[in-house]
Amino acid sequence: MAAQTKYLYAIMYPNHALVASMLPAGEFGKHYTLGSSRYFHGQVIFAEIDIDFRNPYFPIDQYLAELKPRPDGKPKRTKFIKSYRVLEHLDFSAFKNLYITSVVGSVLELKKEPYSKEHQPGFIRTFQNICPLSMLVLTYMKPPDYGKFITEPDQPKGAPKVMFCQIDLDIDKFLADLAEHPFLSSPLPNVHPHKLRDQILELRANPYKKVKGVSLDSVFGKISFLRLRTGFWIAHGDELLFYPIPDRATLEREHYEWYRSLTQ
Repeated sequence: MAAQTKYLYAIMYPNHALVASMLPAGEFGKHYTLGSSRYFHGQVIFAEIDIDFRNPYFPIDQYLAELKPRPDGKPKRTKFIKSYRVLEHLDFSAFKNLYITSVVGSVLELKKEPYSKEHQPGFIRTFQNICPLSMLVLTYMKPPDYGKFITEPDQPKGAPKVMFCQIDLDIDKFLADLAEHPFLSSPLPNVHPHKLRDQILELRANPYKKVKGVSLDSVFGKISFLRLRTGFWIAHGDELLFYPIPDRATLEREHYEWYRSLTQ
């Protein structure tokens, strides 16, 4: 009987873990969302890790040896290797593709690319930290600058390596709409609109302030995936991994099944 393929996956959201599995990425995402006894309802983000990656922090060889088919011959679906301080012990060179699983188990594959986007100055960005932090912040910094800032060794609210994304929020339109309609619903779940306005104005009033925290609670998974801009970043000082998100037209044209699953 031919040996079954084994995989390593780093789950980035909703929990953080390094997992061994006999399932290819599409089946792993579907199992984690729909087929697990530890049922999770919501989006899941995970990355494939090079099967040859090793770090003394992870007993990878031990768990790969234990990764065997079930008695009925079906592949072993998950074998958790480590669930603590996972991202900081993963080499950037070991990261392969990133996968986004919708609430119905459909999986979108994202490939990493060099990040070279030009940014306009004076633009407030809304960054959602995903792993291992969950803070939602406002900042004038560009993604590479924010990544370097949040992973500085002496950063009290940071971490050695951080994954984050950007939420599409039109600041000027929000402030204008709120001024006209004081009871306007917040564009960010669990964030009071007047509190959000005050945080924006505080950041605008202090050009030397690098970051203004909005919430310690993540809004990822509570808003539509289509409200994310540009892609996902994983930062470590000057190092940066970037996984671009296709625009809506490309998602609808080339990934229709996944795109349609967002509304189910």
